[in-house]
Amino acid sequence: MRPYNQCVGFRPIEHPKKCVLAALLLISAQILLSVSFPHSFGLTAFGDLTQCILLLAAFFSILSNATTTKGRTRFFWALMTLGFGVWLSAQLLWTYFEVFLHQEVPNPFVGDIVLFLHIVPMMAALAVQPHTQRDDHLARFISLDFLLLLVWWLYLFLFIAIPWQYVYPNEAVYGRCFNVLYLSEHIVFLCGLALLWGRSAGSWRTIYSQLFGAALLYAIGSIAASVAIDFHVYYTGSIYDVPLVVAMAWFTGVGLIARRVSQDDQFQKTTAARHGIWAARLAMLTVFSTPLMVAWAVFGGNTPQPIRNYRLLLTLGTMLVMGFLVFLKQQLLDRELIQLLQESHQTLEEMRGLKDDLIRKESLLSWQSMELQRKNLELQEASYTDSLTGLWNRRYLEETLAAEAGQVLRSYQRAETSATGRVDHRDLVFMMVDVDFFKRVNDEHGHTTGDVLLRKVAERLSRIMRKSDVLIRWGGEEFMILSRSTDRSEITVFCTRILDTMALEPFDLTGGVEVRKTCSIGWAPYPWSQNAFEAICAEEVIELADTALYLAKSMGRNQSVGFVPSDQAIASPKRITIENLRNEKSDLIRVVSTLGATRTGSISCQDGTGIRASR
Repeated sequence: MRPYNQCVGFRPIEHPKKCVLAALLLISAQILLSVSFPHSFGLTAFGDLTQCILLLAAFFSILSNATTTKGRTRFFWALMTLGFGVWLSAQLLWTYFEVFLHQEVPNPFVGDIVLFLHIVPMMAALAVQPHTQRDDHLARFISLDFLLLLVWWLYLFLFIAIPWQYVYPNEAVYGRCFNVLYLSEHIVFLCGLALLWGRSAGSWRTIYSQLFGAALLYAIGSIAASVAIDFHVYYTGSIYDVPLVVAMAWFTGVGLIARRVSQDDQFQKTTAARHGIWAARLAMLTVFSTPLMVAWAVFGGNTPQPIRNYRLLLTLGTMLVMGFLVFLKQQLLDRELIQLLQESHQTLEEMRGLKDDLIRKESLLSWQSMELQRKNLELQEASYTDSLTGLWNRRYLEETLAAEAGQVLRSYQRAETSATGRVDHRDLVFMMVDVDFFKRVNDEHGHTTGDVLLRKVAERLSRIMRKSDVLIRWGGEEFMILSRSTDRSEITVFCTRILDTMALEPFDLTGGVEVRKTCSIGWAPYPWSQNAFEAICAEEVIELADTALYLAKSMGRNQSVGFVPSDQAIASPKRITIENLRNEKSDLIRVVSTLGATRTGSISCQDGTGIRASR
């Protein structure tokens, strides 16, 4: 990217400090010579050349900004450069008369119209408002407004001043008319600069303020010089030129200051329509002012008839030119409006398409989200389900055990703090069920048949369970039944039902194979002791149930064995710990056993059996 102070096609002014120093020297010399020497050719030549040099410096300092910027900023500086170029041409014409022809500049001066019109491009530059953010395509309409303003100011000069110069010559009236028009033009330019100065910020505020100061000094000096010319007291190099040369040097300084504005600080965030509409309105006011000028031309007091006829013809011609410019602007506006309508329609259709696409994507996303939730539930359920039997697996118990045990403990805690002390029976019973001699089925009939047997066992156990109970495949040929809200006195009855259901009917397996199977059961309640419900945790109760299962198998299988607190444990609840229960000589456990239907006997009880003794 090019730096801001690097031009394209033009080499900017180098060493600005030297330029400022040279301008100060010229101004000092002008002041010294104006005060010290009378009117002479040498003083006139020095004054003309000084003004030409300063205007040339101002022209190139402004031009350097026009060649190093972009967009509307470049357009602004280009119009300012045009204004200074026209001003320079008028000064060169003045110098040509005085220096090269050695003649007094005639009054009226043929270059007055050039001098008068050089402010018009500067006023048009203010209408560009480069400190605001606007679309660059609006430059076409700004250009037409500038042409309308240029035509109107030219028309004013031709209407008011020129008749007294050529149609009906009168030097005094011409001078007054020129001074009034020139002063009006300066006032309009200064008002525009003051308006932009108040509405801008940052570096542009500095630029507008400097332009305002230089333009104010230039207006004062130029009007003073014009009045002095009318009174025949002005000569080039006189004291009247001091404000002019200072203003020219000031304009040069403005161009140098503007070169230091960074590209990032060129725009102030303001609304374009708010500050740009006044230029178009002023241009339209110039069109509406022409009928009033016609009335002036026809009914204009004591104006000589040749001037009236001239003004009437001039106004008619100006109305034709302005009418053409307004027509051209309207065509551009219509074309712009049609393009905006087409773009709006296209944008609306795109928005509708985006809306429909968004609705479809939202619907698809919603469906995918639901499908994802369903898949997650399926995956979660699959991770908790035994693939062979379709029962819950050991991981499911690990995830839910804390909640199940916590519910039981809370019921005992509520009972402990209540007035009645009544416990609603929410005990858990962990029942470990093992298929007796399952390995023989795998050895004699194969693992496939063994898998069929496990599924049959799961189906048979599921039929005798309550809805509140949970059947879990613990591993291998072992199952666990988690019985909820169970009365401890009914556990042995439930165990007998399981033993009978397993043993009384054969299992019909694949290939016409039938086998009869019994099972062994080990169980323990939770809380293990109702007097010390927090003595051992649920995991430790499962360990007791597993130990009871091994005891049932060691006692001949086809029976259930349960571990419940003994009388000593009930009498001394503080002794109940998992370490004491694991002691072989522990007297805290009472063993409750139930035989299956194929074996003789019934319920028996035995005290003083530790966990290790049962293994």
